[in-house]
Amino acid sequence: MVEFQKLSEFFFEFIESDFKYAGDFYYDLHLHTTASDSFIKPEFLKSFTDNKRYLLAVTDHNEIRGAIKVRELGVNNVPGIELGCEDGFEILVYFKTMELLEEFYKKEVEGYKNIKRMAKTHRDIHEYLELLKDYQCHISIPHICGLVQKNFINNKSYIYDVIKKVDSIETHNHALSEERNKIAAEIREKYNKTATFGSDAHILRDMLSYYKYANHELKNGDKILDYLFKLGSISGIGQKHILHMLKKHE
Repeated sequence: MVEFQKLSEFFFEFIESDFKYAGDFYYDLHLHTTASDSFIKPEFLKSFTDNKRYLLAVTDHNEIRGAIKVRELGVNNVPGIELGCEDGFEILVYFKTMELLEEFYKKEVEGYKNIKRMAKTHRDIHEYLELLKDYQCHISIPHICGLVQKNFINNKSYIYDVIKKVDSIETHNHALSEERNKIAAEIREKYNKTATFGSDAHILRDMLSYYKYANHELKNGDKILDYLFKLGSISGIGQKHILHMLKKHE
């Protein structure tokens, strides 16, 4: 379940709404473009949001070119970034203006990137939380019950301290199971946080599947096919990470 009713007022001004499209709403605060490890082009996001009500945030890994390009194409996306820390912890950070996102990126991210790992920087979460106090922004913890190294609840001893210092918990990540998302929603409720939600899309099918889910159109058979496509995309996403590493050493 997408907890749209728990969304912070921070995002309200970014909702593009035309009542003639009242039944066609796409709300996605976590997706990636070709600027990082995704195969989704900004031009597709432009065509996809045409004739829809939407709330959209491009949140590439330690990168903002995708968000800027989408805005240049005329899509009113929330200026955002998925910020990766040195131990693998990630946070979604949203800004009120693209200028603030660019300022933060150039001062606090660009020069601290880990050239071997696209999703990491050489700074820790506590340092970033302190730096972000100087910006008008909204911070959310994504995939809090994620898989492997992203399973923050089990693996990060400092997680409960971080929860107290952020604004939201991502309570629907479409790459995760309903069970894991339900636990995230329970954590959000326990700590009285607002909610974010999104596809965490890296391929077009991720976006389309989440769109169907959010509009109550996803069928059981679709879920099986989505899972198979997801398995097929993992190697391609991995190759993008490897190419990123090799490119930095050219």
